[in-house]
Amino acid sequence: MPPKVLPWTDQIVLPGGGPGRVMLLAGFGSSPETLRDLGRALQERAGATVVLSALPRHEGDESVFLRSRGWHYVREAERRFLRVWQAAQTPVHLGGYSTGALLALLLAARHPSKVAGLILISPALRLAGGDKALVAYTVGSTYYLGLPLAMLGSVAAVAWHTRRGSWGRSRALLSIAGSVAVVGAAALGLRALTVPLPPGEPLRRDGADVLAPHFRRASLVGGSTLLPLQLVARWRLRRLSLPVCLVFGERDAVVDVRFGTLRAAENRFAELHVVPGAPHRVSTFPTCHDIVSDFVLRTMREPGPAPRRAAEVDEPPLAERG
Repeated sequence: MPPKVLPWTDQIVLPGGGPGRVMLLAGFGSSPETLRDLGRALQERAGATVVLSALPRHEGDESVFLRSRGWHYVREAERRFLRVWQAAQTPVHLGGYSTGALLALLLAARHPSKVAGLILISPALRLAGGDKALVAYTVGSTYYLGLPLAMLGSVAAVAWHTRRGSWGRSRALLSIAGSVAVVGAAALGLRALTVPLPPGEPLRRDGADVLAPHFRRASLVGGSTLLPLQLVARWRLRRLSLPVCLVFGERDAVVDVRFGTLRAAENRFAELHVVPGAPHRVSTFPTCHDIVSDFVLRTMREPGPAPRRAAEVDEPPLAERG
């Protein structure tokens, strides 16, 4: 009998007995159920109130998910983080898993004074398979650059012929209509391209194996918009002057662990942990729970590094930029 699939949920709140607040963002294509065990460990050991949040537009509607893009995640995740911080009115421990870790890093870099410590679990700084990134770059560049440039070139050619008098109005209009039809069909075709998403390892609930809810396929166009976020996140990680805890699984086949360890070494405030035998979903392993709980407890008691660089003052929320 296959494991039961848990229902979709957008947010899980685990109230704690102390003043600490932790916000963790789930991974791409799944739900915060994958972080519940880690959240419970933080709730029990650190006494923190833990908010486990799905990535924006990951509420179970596949059509919404397939239309989502990287900039949607950053803008909407920032709103959620600021609500958690405003409720606490004190620096919050911020983190995430996989793509959620990528977003947490970007948000911490934008709001360093509001973050007590940064928790990056299997951060998607670079994918393990170079072929995946190559396909995503190809699809993204074709969709967002190639097709608009092709349309612009077609219009420019029609305008040139019309100005020379070699084409009449009817032929020019027909040519433009044909170009719109071709480019539009190509755009729809690229938008329809998807890749399968594995469900991940089963979770243990009440003595039985269950699966976190997950989307079965992801849009290649949507996935391509995460690649620029990776580039920005790598640069931001080098410049962060916050306490940072990175946790990887030794057998992670999704993200490039060696690349992540090299990036972590560039930041003197970052501590790196690689859990032996753990896969990409290292967040379910007790060793990961111990590492993250210890980090949160230490950074609750100890003041953060100071002074911060001038480049790392808080930036205005994206929603305020119009």
